[in-house]
Amino acid sequence: MMLHTSKQYWDQRDLVELLALDSDGQNRYRSHACDIDAIGGIYGGQLIAQALWAAAQSVKGRSPSMLQVTFLQEAHPLDSIEYSVELLQDDRHVSNRHVYGVQGTGLIFSAHATFQQADATSGRSFYLERPLPTPESLPALAELVASNPQRCESYQLRFTDCPVLDVRPIHDEPCTEQPQVNSEIGYWIRLNQSLPDEGCLHQAALAYMSACWLSRSLAPSFSMPDTWQHYSVSNLNHSLWFHSSQLDANDWLLFLKDPDRTLSGHGLATTRIYQRNGLFVASMVQDVLVSRSA
Repeated sequence: MMLHTSKQYWDQRDLVELLALDSDGQNRYRSHACDIDAIGGIYGGQLIAQALWAAAQSVKGRSPSMLQVTFLQEAHPLDSIEYSVELLQDDRHVSNRHVYGVQGTGLIFSAHATFQQADATSGRSFYLERPLPTPESLPALAELVASNPQRCESYQLRFTDCPVLDVRPIHDEPCTEQPQVNSEIGYWIRLNQSLPDEGCLHQAALAYMSACWLSRSLAPSFSMPDTWQHYSVSNLNHSLWFHSSQLDANDWLLFLKDPDRTLSGHGLATTRIYQRNGLFVASMVQDVLVSRSA
């Protein structure tokens, strides 16, 4: 994928266009396209994916193994974002990069990415050992919203009208005063337009997808059907570990979110990510702060 060299605006269909960055040749990259979230800021998945893509531009022949992003302040769509990449390490086994996301004079995030030699034959592969409903047997998110508008969460609504993703929830999150014990949340996601097999583009696509779902149990009063319209969510830290070089973002990916751990509005959500054939390809941990909206 080429880095684009002119100002473009994303049409919310081709993820390659969103990830494309301008380069100044000094390990600095700039994005002009933006994906707007439900509250008018830049969607966090865009920042995570572009941070990984920017870091990968200085790494040849190696695949991402870890990405950790610490968000410091909200990014606004009116200004472009500069991704400044610091080369920390290149040895026989790993490459480490640090990425700073800057908007104007403010630092909006700090990220660390690790890359290693891609080897499909090394290590042991793990598979999901229990059956779950196939994505074709489940209604799309847009269908669920149409059948029950009151259950439409503001943070998830935009994906019903966003043609880049198809989201198919497996588990319905009940509106109860207390969360169910071991209440796993599962959902399938796929891109509606195929990606080329280039660089770490498929890992960046997974990074984009990874920020699209919030569990209602993170909120103190998740018994309300419109929970996220009453609470604001700050994603403090978003971490991804890639376990397989066989990641294919053109097929359905299964996200299984473990029961969230919360304390005083602070939540930790752990998610395992599988290919359609059950191959365990990635892990995710989100550290979020939930507070009552003003």
